[in-house]
Amino acid sequence: MEFRAVFFFFYLWSSADSENRNTSQAPAYLEKTEQGLWSIPSGSPGILSANFGYNNITRLRAFAFHRSGFVDLESIRLRGNRIDSIDRRAFRGLDRLRELYLQENRIESLDSNTFKANARLLKLDLSSNGIRFGEGPFLSSPSLETLVLSDNRIERIHRATLAKLPNLRYLIVNSNELFLIADGSFAWTNRFVYLSIARTGVYKLSDGMFGNNESYPRVIDLTDTPLANAFDPPLTKVRNKGVSDLINIDKYF
Repeated sequence: MEFRAVFFFFYLWSSADSENRNTSQAPAYLEKTEQGLWSIPSGSPGILSANFGYNNITRLRAFAFHRSGFVDLESIRLRGNRIDSIDRRAFRGLDRLRELYLQENRIESLDSNTFKANARLLKLDLSSNGIRFGEGPFLSSPSLETLVLSDNRIERIHRATLAKLPNLRYLIVNSNELFLIADGSFAWTNRFVYLSIARTGVYKLSDGMFGNNESYPRVIDLTDTPLANAFDPPLTKVRNKGVSDLINIDKYF
């Protein structure tokens, strides 16, 4: 009888514990695509990744995710909405955010401090919007490593554009109206790995843009640019020593 009582008590305890764990754990991934959403819906702690793609969201207000209960997000996808306004505090309270995807929206500008408080942010994709660079810093983010800005309205990269992105390693500005890169534009980091300016109007790269050879990227993709097409056959991706030779080509003429 004593053995049965102990067994029965253990059964009840383990069942209750299992039930508590099942109800307290939120799913790690939340899928809310094509739901007709006009704002960020309610969430809960424990959700690490959320996809709100292809909805009708037009603006992100201050603390938009934190106030809705998303406090543990590491990845957010907002592709294909109608976002044209982002409060500079929209992503505050997301201390674990690492990836943010905002492609195919209507964003024309961002406050430079929008992501300053997101100390773990590594990747930001803003492709297919309407962004242009002003003469000041585009964004301030001490952690950002990958910035994707393909298919925007960028014409120039100014000296200060990337000045507050000290850990930037990958910059992709394909399919823009870009034709001018100012001297010193890439002198802010020694960690540059990859620069893609494919399908832009860039016709020249110079040593002055990078400051010194330690800031040269390892790979430059200049497919279908005036600079690439000046060679026969046209250049595509240039790597390692080829990068140095290309940047310093004017010195030989």
